Amino acid sequence: FGFVTPTEGTRSDGVPLNQDPVPAFEVSIAAEAGDILAQRGYRRLNTLIADVPVNFEPEVEIDFPQQYVRLVRYQRKASVLDEQRTTDSNTVRGTIAEFVLTGRGVPKRAIYRSKILDLGAEVNFGRLAWTARTMRMVGEEAVVVSDAEAWVEVEVRAGRDGDPNIYHEYTDSGKEFVVTRERYENDLRLPETEGILRIDRQPGIRASIGYDSENWSFWSSPITESGTWLDLRNGSHLQLQITLQSRAFGDWVELDSLWIETSPPLAAQIVGEVARAADMQPPPGFVQVELGARETFVYDVRASFASAAEGGFDRVRIHTGIAPEFAHLEMGDPLAVVEPLAVVEGDASLEVLLPQKVTAASNEPLRVVFAAEVFARATTFTGEVLTEDENRLPQPIEPGDASAAVSTNSLRVLGAANPAAEIVQRVRLSSGVVTPNGDGVNDRLAIEYALFLLPAPVPVVLDVYDLAGNRRAHVEVGAQGTGPQRAFWDGRDEQGALLPPGLYLLELALVTEAQHGRALLPVGLAY
Repeated sequence: FGFVTPTEGTRSDGVPLNQDPVPAFEVSIAAEAGDILAQRGYRRLNTLIADVPVNFEPEVEIDFPQQYVRLVRYQRKASVLDEQRTTDSNTVRGTIAEFVLTGRGVPKRAIYRSKILDLGAEVNFGRLAWTARTMRMVGEEAVVVSDAEAWVEVEVRAGRDGDPNIYHEYTDSGKEFVVTRERYENDLRLPETEGILRIDRQPGIRASIGYDSENWSFWSSPITESGTWLDLRNGSHLQLQITLQSRAFGDWVELDSLWIETSPPLAAQIVGEVARAADMQPPPGFVQVELGARETFVYDVRASFASAAEGGFDRVRIHTGIAPEFAHLEMGDPLAVVEPLAVVEGDASLEVLLPQKVTAASNEPLRVVFAAEVFARATTFTGEVLTEDENRLPQPIEPGDASAAVSTNSLRVLGAANPAAEIVQRVRLSSGVVTPNGDGVNDRLAIEYALFLLPAPVPVVLDVYDLAGNRRAHVEVGAQGTGPQRAFWDGRDEQGALLPPGLYLLELALVTEAQHGRALLPVGLAY
């Protein structure tokens, strides 16, 4: 970092500007913007790179160790040289023509946001894929490497029109009403100030700009793996935000191409709502269940069609997060129990093959009834409809009013828990004694348990202690989320040697600062 005096000109007291260096200064830097920028007055940034009490140099150059820098703060400081001002001028000494900041390497991130892309028609979205190569500067040459600390992140949102914003104007009473973007930008005025009066809530004045969540999805979570399925509702417009990340000064990623699978929609819109079978119209308007309690749910789905060209669907897939249990299927108006052609109960989803296809000509309401448990404070039973046609992509089920019998208009289920509820519950051992004799009977101990209230998967570890409190074994179970889980121990220490027979204590713990959960239980070892 540096700065220089002008090459020509003079001060008001006749001193040449190229002989008017800043007499004292400090410079600090930071990698990210923090709360300090919102504070009043001067505040030094995180890292001080220069604190010069006396300076005579017109050209200042400050070298500092290579690091990520986003912010630079310069402060002119008082100096003893200020006392040497001329008697006929009170001009502050020090003139700067320009600041200079030079660096080497690749920035932490580069962000590209596309314009809103008009796809020409409504489509369903499938997988997002790209081709990229990771690079590294080796000497003076850029080479392709596989271990670069650099990667691609992509966020996507989809809409049904060309603008994700809603524009408002004020009424006579100060309330807001929707106007077109053209009127908002060309006809309405910004709030004005006349004297001490602020004129800001009357017709002709711009009001707020809101997000059109009815016609636009929110930005997806950052996608880091090529070939990932997009969890986007169908739309006719698309926007992408691409971030090229780097965590090494000499590593970067080059994005060559990017594409998204699309196909015509199966219907104009698919809406669904979920409720407890025992209370399909809860008074608050939302579903609340006891955490960990098995509950029977109804999942109503309704399709709307704009034309016969929308081919319809013949199966429904519901993502429950844990293993569900199918109860029955209802179709028709009024709804009646029918036999599905097939049911697939997965570890975290349920797929039902309908006895007849739902189309514009045969658009029957349907209801899937299933049992499941909820282990988080908020769980969304997302879903999609599908067809056997391999050229047609699944279409997401949107939350909405699918049935007059269900009043939630939502796919979300809230979990109610005792404030003192443990995160690790329902711990059970496959046997009270592990016997690693190689005979296939209790050679490995299975620990089954359920995790509650975790917003995201966290690392889980299993530690084994002897009765003196010494840790004898450590098992990295891996990242686990809410719901039923399992861990295993084979009676061996971290080096793979069998521990001596005896009684041990197993401790199952979560490795996280935000959540505290652990379970301790005894187990015998015999062989």
